[in-house]
Amino acid sequence: MLIRQYNPADRLQCIDIFNSNCPTYLDPSEINGLENWLNGLDKGEIVYKNSAADFFYVVEHNNTVIACGGFYIVKDKQQANMTWGMVNNLYHKQGYGKQLFQYRVIQIKKLFPTHSIVLDTSQHTYPFFERLGFTVTNIIPNAYGPGLDRYDMINNGQ
Repeated sequence: MLIRQYNPADRLQCIDIFNSNCPTYLDPSEINGLENWLNGLDKGEIVYKNSAADFFYVVEHNNTVIACGGFYIVKDKQQANMTWGMVNNLYHKQGYGKQLFQYRVIQIKKLFPTHSIVLDTSQHTYPFFERLGFTVTNIIPNAYGPGLDRYDMINNGQ
């Protein structure tokens, strides 16, 4: 397994990862958000208006990208927001997601040691993040699509 920075050649594999997680973990309507994020990365531009810096990584297994995820630094705040973290459905529950998540946390702590880390996820995956030291701060029913609730979470110092 290799974790490395995303490059434009990874784009289609990241979209395949997204599609492998629909509709259980991601709503198909969210593809536009992912494509917008990837467009910005491909052009070397910051995507979100509230972002000061964007970071995105992929996990390779046997020369195939099987997971991806990143974070961005919120302008004028001591906060890093996790974004687009996902593992191809064929590789769930094998530790790749945990390793990628921990890698991103290490990068944040190394580059931005005073920043808190926040994320949003669904009711299907929030227990995974609780086990990694995050606490639910808010729940928005059907925020991602019908039957997909949004759980806002923050690291609690662990």
